[in-house]
Amino acid sequence: MCRRLLLASFFLLGIPGSSFFLPAAFSQTAQQLEAQTIQQGIAHRQPGEADTTFLKRVLPVSFPASGDLVAYAWRPSAFGKQLFFVLGSGDNEYGNDLFILDPIEANTYAVQILPLEPFMGDKTYLASLFFADVDEDGQKELLTLLECSLREEFKMDGQWRIGRKTHYQTMIFKYAGLSSTGRPQYEEDTTPRPYLDELATAAEVRENLPKRKAPQRKPAARASK
Repeated sequence: MCRRLLLASFFLLGIPGSSFFLPAAFSQTAQQLEAQTIQQGIAHRQPGEADTTFLKRVLPVSFPASGDLVAYAWRPSAFGKQLFFVLGSGDNEYGNDLFILDPIEANTYAVQILPLEPFMGDKTYLASLFFADVDEDGQKELLTLLECSLREEFKMDGQWRIGRKTHYQTMIFKYAGLSSTGRPQYEEDTTPRPYLDELATAAEVRENLPKRKAPQRKPAARASK
């Protein structure tokens, strides 16, 4: 999931805390179906239904507007992989929304939306979504590499000019266990990691993550003569 998302603004009526918009061009039925899915936080998949068909059916506004999909077994589950996609707004006034559909029972998914907030107050895009064991605890985290192009003043040939410079930031989300209702929870890891700032690719981020050092083996004791 690397391409930039530049989509029409969305407004979802009746969903407290929602950060995206449903355009009036979508049918009322599609809007109501998506609102119901998000309010309940549950989506039921039909047996044998393809990932894209499933998402278009239960989130008929947001998923078709995104077009990007990642299927990955982040949280171990006997019921299949988690499904991820990101929805962005045209002017990014409300940032981006990361949708996670997590299988909790056979053909039953918990639906969550995690906000990817603009980190410099301007248009922010998802450059990459990937997974890595950041804490080296055996559990991978979800990493979202965001990019933001800002107008900045710079000096050239002795004169001050205005141009744009791209900045990068990596947001990290971790699995936070099950809720009281048995649904998986995810939260942003806000641990300061300045060594990940301004890295432009997922490969660079991976390369700069702390490396666990292999334990040194003690030299074998010499046998006495």
